[in-house]
Amino acid sequence: MVKYFTYHMKKTVIRFVVMALFLIMMANSFTVTSYSYMGIDNVNVSLSSFSVFAIVAPAIVAALEFSQFMNRRNLDTWYSLPISRRDLFIVHFANGAIQLIVSVLLGAVLAAVRIGMEPALDLAWLFPYILCVIGAMLLLYMLYSFFFVSANNVFDGCLFMSGAFLIPLSAFSIFQKFFLTFASRNSDFGGYDTLSKIPFDGAGIFSVIVDLASKFTALIEPSQDTDIYDSFYRVQTPEVSIPQACLWFAICIAAFMGAIYVFKTKKTEAVSGISETWFGYKILIPLCSCAILQTTAMATASMRGENGMSEWLSLAGLIPAFIGIFVAYVIFRRGVKFKISDLISAGVIIVFYIASFIIFKVAIG
Repeated sequence: MVKYFTYHMKKTVIRFVVMALFLIMMANSFTVTSYSYMGIDNVNVSLSSFSVFAIVAPAIVAALEFSQFMNRRNLDTWYSLPISRRDLFIVHFANGAIQLIVSVLLGAVLAAVRIGMEPALDLAWLFPYILCVIGAMLLLYMLYSFFFVSANNVFDGCLFMSGAFLIPLSAFSIFQKFFLTFASRNSDFGGYDTLSKIPFDGAGIFSVIVDLASKFTALIEPSQDTDIYDSFYRVQTPEVSIPQACLWFAICIAAFMGAIYVFKTKKTEAVSGISETWFGYKILIPLCSCAILQTTAMATASMRGENGMSEWLSLAGLIPAFIGIFVAYVIFRRGVKFKISDLISAGVIIVFYIASFIIFKVAIG
């Protein structure tokens, strides 16, 4: 296992160099910027380069590390190695994790130099931020790896990784619209005050990563603001949701264990074929379709007037819905030979759309 790990790390060193240089250049360009406002010199700190890297890089690394197991012709060679499937997965996952961590640390060194050159900035807060963003990045890497290895081909794997964001966002969007529609009218914020207490905002681990950057940016920048805009921005800086962070920690750890299980038990004959996993098209298509169509139903149901315009628009909305669902299942099945389960799923989506329109029409009207 150690010999294979060393071999694989040497084989992917060029990828690591490119990835590290990319983050270093971003950190050098965006971490610290100076500007003059009303004759006063100001310094701004931006940790957005680390947020972007922590969200995008793990997906690329997961695809590069495990895409070689999506080719059926190469599997006999891989599985003939004197290493178990579990250890094979751990080697590839660990190699990607190490490259991600070292890339962030190198970017942090340059960011520390840039921040340390400004006496008004508090460099001490950069180090806990880097530790937090590395932790969140690795959790997201676990989630991406699960979605990718759940697929049977590279195209589906890359598409399934979007499920790390789209699935929780769509589920929350559906819940949010129904909740706010039926929320108590006595609420000062129309239900938003109650909704804000739920430790889930749809963006999940992505929200945690973005909020970490906003929170630590406010801590690194000068405590004494030089203009009203800066003062307002600091007041509005979002706090990191600890309950949400804990929830997604558990989800990502479970995803990591699931990725190991899927990698160990995947049948060789299924590789390069249609991806039948429930964490792919079977959830993505109906859930995302319902979230989009629910928004359309809510918009048309809220239209005023007694000329039936909203009903006609709601029916017209079924046309692009049918087309979109049809195209989605063509991509899923790689053709027009649908299964009964696909037709049932499409029917459920349409019924959900009509039911949502009726519900919103009654509630709003």
